[in-house]
Amino acid sequence: MYDMSQRKYGVAAAVWNAFGPKYFSGIHAKEWVELVKSLELPLKLTAKYGAKEHVDRHALDWLMRGELVALAFASVKHQRTKHWALAVGVEGVASGSKHQPQRILLLDPGGGEPSFKAFNARLRLPTTGLGSRRAKQLHLPAQDAKPWTVFWHYESESWSAELVRLLAAVRVRKLQ
Repeated sequence: MYDMSQRKYGVAAAVWNAFGPKYFSGIHAKEWVELVKSLELPLKLTAKYGAKEHVDRHALDWLMRGELVALAFASVKHQRTKHWALAVGVEGVASGSKHQPQRILLLDPGGGEPSFKAFNARLRLPTTGLGSRRAKQLHLPAQDAKPWTVFWHYESESWSAELVRLLAAVRVRKLQ
């Protein structure tokens, strides 16, 4: 990304031309998907938006399969703070063949360089209070289940912890 705005040809130039106007203002999830598709790269995108589409369930399911997921999330305290990060994995507790996810591992472009680990931020399920796992275990609901909002604690060495909710999850796969 260092010299992407200087490129005149190739994928880097095409990406900058498509996304450059959004660099300082940000981009909504549906528009992000449309712009990536317009680049005609050998990628297949699958997007889910908000609680109605069980965004948390899909994000965790895709990550547990080892796939990359771009996540858009917003502050619960005030809806003005919205952010994108690349989810690269899941941490949690395994008991026998069951796995209870507790954290989503992120590569956050707004965070510092990851040192000695594959992530520089994470989304953690709260253990008490609003969004607490004690109040309700996060499980992967059936497709037709009633939607609910899951709250996560955003944690990073670069930023203060903040309670957030997922707005969108976009699975990125290379075409075969």
